[in-house]
Amino acid sequence: MAIDTAFIAKVDSPRFCERLFEVLPDVMFCLKDTNRCYRAVNQAFVERCGLKDTRRLIGRHAEEFFPAALAETYREQDEYVLGTGTEIVDQLELSLNRDGSQGWYLATKVPLHDRTGKIIGLASVSRDLRAPREGDAELAGIAKVVEYVRDHLDEPLRAAELAAIAGLSPTQLERRMHRVFQLSTTQFVRKNRIENAARLLRDTPMAIADVALECGYGDQTALTRQFRSMVGMPPAAYRDHVRKKAIP
Repeated sequence: MAIDTAFIAKVDSPRFCERLFEVLPDVMFCLKDTNRCYRAVNQAFVERCGLKDTRRLIGRHAEEFFPAALAETYREQDEYVLGTGTEIVDQLELSLNRDGSQGWYLATKVPLHDRTGKIIGLASVSRDLRAPREGDAELAGIAKVVEYVRDHLDEPLRAAELAAIAGLSPTQLERRMHRVFQLSTTQFVRKNRIENAARLLRDTPMAIADVALECGYGDQTALTRQFRSMVGMPPAAYRDHVRKKAIP
């Protein structure tokens, strides 16, 4: 990204970012201070928390609005960014909302610095990955790959093999996957594996070790590691959480 720093220094509208993020309904934006308290949020973020008034989040923590295991993952991410000054970029996450719904997001967190270079907080942006339209011309070009991935989740799925199925080079497939799904080929495969694992955990009594094999993981440990990374909680905690939500 190119920035004219001299021009930016002249801008006397500190809330211009707030206005921009308000008109992006599929993008959730927030700022946090070093205590991980929310200092700015947009309307899409508020709605994800099941609220209506943005002011209800200011000065409060994720633990007050998200499931405990998920909030713990957010805390770990925040402390990593605040403690190391390292960005987290395009992390694929399956997020559980307060109303019991779930959705896929690409999350990015970056540190915020004052004029002396000291870290004073972080900015977070999550993009809602909605399914592409059925008539999307790009989707038609990779429909065979999508179908193959979903039918062979219990098998190794390599980018070169998927590209051959699509009749494309690996580079061409990668570009097309990004245009259609906003994901790399590897991220798309992981998304489908975890999505299927979540469905089996929610809708069946299948043992977690068997869920792992059904979704292409070598063992339960491998599934647990990636599931926690992408969902924010281990498979057993996820199963307990969604089942409690289902009880009227």
